[in-house]
Amino acid sequence: LHLSIRRQRQMCIRDRFEYRIPDQGDRSLGWEGMVWIGYDFNRLWVEHEGALSVEGPEHGETETDLRYSRLVTPFWNAQVGVRYANEWSDDVYDDTWAGVVALQGVVPYMVEVDTSMALSEDGDLWFTGEGEYDLRVTQRLVLQPRVEFSLFAQDIPERQVGAGLGPIDADLRLRYEFTRRFAPYLGLRYHITVGETADLVETAGMESDQLILLGGLRIAL
Repeated sequence: LHLSIRRQRQMCIRDRFEYRIPDQGDRSLGWEGMVWIGYDFNRLWVEHEGALSVEGPEHGETETDLRYSRLVTPFWNAQVGVRYANEWSDDVYDDTWAGVVALQGVVPYMVEVDTSMALSEDGDLWFTGEGEYDLRVTQRLVLQPRVEFSLFAQDIPERQVGAGLGPIDADLRLRYEFTRRFAPYLGLRYHITVGETADLVETAGMESDQLILLGGLRIAL
């Protein structure tokens, strides 16, 4: 692997928009986006994701990170910043701010990893880890497994998560790259909660696991 160090300003944008059909519950729209601008060593890094119901009672949520990113090794960036998260349903609206430290990079076999630790204004502490890998089936067909999980230091009943291991998402997406910049895809997500989080979710009348059909578009500029 080789990294060319350049001094000119650069910019990168990656977005994903998808329609989600669960085996139980309401269908929804989901999106995830990342943009950074800067140089090889210092960058302004923004991540945003959200979901919005398209049937049943109106509800949705978003999460936005604004981070300063510093290249600390050829394939790893250390980051620090703030996170704003909100969620709503009908006439209820809730939001929170948190401080974030993160480590983002690539491990052997080109697995992309994004880890972060957040401390909210209410004193809640949690860790999030993500990993994904592109397996090229043909020149244009790409299979992407992806896993995301969270660990919580304490119960957060209003978010329906308990101390310990929180929700886990295991995704598998198959995309077709008409160009490297635009690629439609189909996929599956297995969403599961365990331990105290599963108890809180079931108490709220929801299922502790779901299988979700995904269909969407990936954009990389």
